Amino acid sequence: MPKRFRRILALFAGLIAAGGAMVAFAPLSAAQRPSRARSAAGTVGPSPIVGLIDGAAQWRQDTGMTHRMNQVLATSDAKWVREGFYWSQIEPKPGVFNFAHYDQFVTLAAERGVHVFVELYTAPRWAAPTPTSVPADPTAYAAFVAAVVARYAPGGTFWASHPNLDSSTVQTFEIWHEAYYSNGNDGHYDPGRYARLVQAAVTAGRAANPNARFLMGAEMQGQFVGSGPRRAWVWWVDALYKAVPDLNNYFDGVSVHPYGHDITHRSPAIPDQPYYGSDQMRRIEIIRQQFVAHGAAAKPFWATEVGWPTCKRGTVRCVSPAGQRKSFVTLMRYAETTWKSYVRAVFVYYYDDLGRNSANPNNDYGLIYYNHKPKLVLPAFEAFARLSPTTSPWP
Repeated sequence: MPKRFRRILALFAGLIAAGGAMVAFAPLSAAQRPSRARSAAGTVGPSPIVGLIDGAAQWRQDTGMTHRMNQVLATSDAKWVREGFYWSQIEPKPGVFNFAHYDQFVTLAAERGVHVFVELYTAPRWAAPTPTSVPADPTAYAAFVAAVVARYAPGGTFWASHPNLDSSTVQTFEIWHEAYYSNGNDGHYDPGRYARLVQAAVTAGRAANPNARFLMGAEMQGQFVGSGPRRAWVWWVDALYKAVPDLNNYFDGVSVHPYGHDITHRSPAIPDQPYYGSDQMRRIEIIRQQFVAHGAAAKPFWATEVGWPTCKRGTVRCVSPAGQRKSFVTLMRYAETTWKSYVRAVFVYYYDDLGRNSANPNNDYGLIYYNHKPKLVLPAFEAFARLSPTTSPWP
């Protein structure tokens, strides 16, 4: 979400984290401990990827980035991280690519055995009116995507010059960030533009490196289109396919952000009416129904951003520290059971709180507090992260 990310960048620009004292918590109960999901036939299913969003790639290209990564890994046991590779930073001028910053980050991750899931977004000034504007002409963005995957996906040029590092460190890339929200496309709702961006970017990316895998963002977002008696409510997923009917050929999986205070209920989607379950974590099931209806049942889902803020006011999402832990464990239970046939990954937002005693609830999503003391959810995250697979999630 751009406002949060801008704040993160501002904080990280001059910040070097200090270590904090850790406190002990009671172990997880038997019902809360991670376990391999079992099907009705009793067979053991794969554990989902459990990753963390920590912003390490946006720290200074010196000891700051190294310190941040070491701290995050030592505290959380994370084996997977989600990072933004910013178009504006990599290609500040048309056709001029600077990979030095991200080369350092990928080197640090590979040396530590960490897998990196990459989001490709933040437009440079020369390519779009604002950093969050989805380009009307996807050509330049497609060229950027091709350059990144040609370098960092398995078999890329970065690995050719670093033969002692694990080239499977970076394999999966997401096209843009939350384009279905107004802040994901500078105030616009334009699923057709996003669908064409996916089509162009993935086509170019696969040509540059066939080992790369791509996710497309989706949500139960919609609006009225048309006029008079022909006006109808159109949801994001349906509109994507209307714009690009053969869309299934241009993505490998679906990225969702199932934030929600309600971790229990699941409201149905009713044709030609708005969707009222946008604060329900289980709407991931409704989103998937949209893709199944378009012949994409085999496409895996990745929950690439989800979390609960330990705040007292400011949003309906506020929970207590115990509620944060309960919500995370409940989500993981769904990932291991009800969703296990299609959910391949869960990435938690965020590693640490972004402010001290802030009135902004967006600052309070961390697994640890701003003073580096752990929240109740941290041991639960660590337990699931230890089971996270380190092999490729793709066939």
